[in-house]
Amino acid sequence: MGVDMPRTPGLRRDAQANVEKLHAAALAVFSRKGLSAPLDDIAREAGVSIGTLYNRMGSREALIDAVVPAVAGEKLKALTEQTLSRTSPRARLETFISEMIDLQLSDPALNDAMLRLFPDATALINACDRSTALGKELVDEAHAAGVLSRDFTADDLMAVLWMAGTASKDPAAPEGWRRVVDRSIASAWIA
Repeated sequence: MGVDMPRTPGLRRDAQANVEKLHAAALAVFSRKGLSAPLDDIAREAGVSIGTLYNRMGSREALIDAVVPAVAGEKLKALTEQTLSRTSPRARLETFISEMIDLQLSDPALNDAMLRLFPDATALINACDRSTALGKELVDEAHAAGVLSRDFTADDLMAVLWMAGTASKDPAAPEGWRRVVDRSIASAWIA
């Protein structure tokens, strides 16, 4: 997952190279281990000291906001496009749920973002908020079409995604968690 990072004005060439190495390393480490990955791992992968990481990035949240939102934004944009290409309210909501859970399973950093583990990473939270808003719109649309039980709310959707995100991070989660999530969605549809 590569993203072109803008140059930071006023930095010496070696300092700019360190920033670029930190961005690349952060993307790689966050993608493998999630946003809680040790910053020492990022510094080590970038070939710089932890002091250089803090000097150039300031904080974990600043590093997250520097590298993750663009990549998360691309993935969430693709999810949105795929969702909205479906022809019925039910198909759109089903696609949204399925694709969001698949993203949570395949991308630890995006999963951490959706779980709001770092609320001070505001650029990332803003990218995730757009997907949350889409989910709420899809629930409203399915209600209006009469295909989704009024008992299933946007809060229920967020709870289902939270359960999936939490279970996907926990190696001790019961193997059947995905079945439980799928059943809770299936029971909400009106035949």
